[in-house]
Amino acid sequence: MSDSRPLLEAHQLCKRYGDFALRNVDLTVRPGEIVGYVGRNGAGKTTTIKALLGLIRPDGGEGTVMGTPIREMGRSEGVAAKELLGVVFDTLAFPDALRIRDINGVLQRCYRQWDERRFRAYLKRFDLQDTKKVKELSRGMGMKLSLACALSHGARLLILDEATAGLDPMARDEVLDLLREFVADDGHGVLMSSHITSDLERIADRVVCIDDGRIVFDKPKDE
Repeated sequence: MSDSRPLLEAHQLCKRYGDFALRNVDLTVRPGEIVGYVGRNGAGKTTTIKALLGLIRPDGGEGTVMGTPIREMGRSEGVAAKELLGVVFDTLAFPDALRIRDINGVLQRCYRQWDERRFRAYLKRFDLQDTKKVKELSRGMGMKLSLACALSHGARLLILDEATAGLDPMARDEVLDLLREFVADDGHGVLMSSHITSDLERIADRVVCIDDGRIVFDKPKDE
């Protein structure tokens, strides 16, 4: 993939859930960009992300993630693209009884490019003890662990869904600094959904706003 091609793109993406509908969503993340995806809770941010990742099947529209059609992301054809993705949701995805050092062993088997040395360097940076169990982690520690996992297997695209919500100011500053470092590397990009506009004002290159399932603007941050 050349550097000029989008890391992620969606065109006319649609999904209906009862009274809610995601309607004709267009979204693009290019190399070198941090794109803020902003909207109220329930506006459609998480639905968009799940459709892009292949976690739900869209009713209409199309798109690609790391060059792979989104309708293949939930199949074996999406494995190579997922190797290049780092995803952080607003809750930790590991069982409560698992220790951090055990997570390292699990992810070694999930990712061909898993880098244990990098993972342990992030644990040290975040002051996370590998003997701690998931259930012993605060929300901020859990988000840092999720980021350490997302950044330790050669990802080129980070997707964060409300990852800074509920974090104290110091923890949020640390996460935002890490995202700046990540996107400074050639060919990397970030899609960051949030309803905390101050975070996006600080680091986003472009802001996309969704309201009631529709994109209402997509502009450079300064506009």
